[in-house]
Amino acid sequence: MERARSRYTILGISDGLFLGLGLALGISFFHAYSLTFASVLLVGVSGALSNMFATYNAETFTTGQQLAEYKEALFLEEYRPKKLAKVKEAKNIRYATSAFVFTLIGSLIVLTPYAVFYLTGGSAIITASLVSLVVSLAILGFIGSYHEAKLKNKIKSGLKTIGIGLSIAALSAFIGFALSFLLV
Repeated sequence: MERARSRYTILGISDGLFLGLGLALGISFFHAYSLTFASVLLVGVSGALSNMFATYNAETFTTGQQLAEYKEALFLEEYRPKKLAKVKEAKNIRYATSAFVFTLIGSLIVLTPYAVFYLTGGSAIITASLVSLVVSLAILGFIGSYHEAKLKNKIKSGLKTIGIGLSIAALSAFIGFALSFLLV
């Protein structure tokens, strides 16, 4: 996979996991599957759309800069801005699509334990939250460690990413817990 597309794949999965996990754990204190499920799904879709359009805009902006640089670097007969822009546009769409799809996948990973517990008639939303947390943190740890070559660095980098995910989850859960007292 090309470097930029990989970047947006990791960005999307991480963003979906961070957003979904934070929201799911924050809302779980309201003890309502339907609210947790609907909220994570809504955030997953809106986050995926946001990442898609933000990625497309960022890459389109970069394309404009690159075309200006090409004009200075290439001989006049080699400079074909329409052809270069068309190639870049296709890549920008692929990058935006990757950001969309993988943000949605990240959110669905968080949502799956809640769906399974709900569909099987389970009433332990805290158990669903813990399963979602463990699965999400394991995936974030893998993502965080993937780029490292040495095992020691893999562990260190993975734990750092898990720590960030856990911090986001803890803060979100605390906010949800506090809101449950204020809104009830």
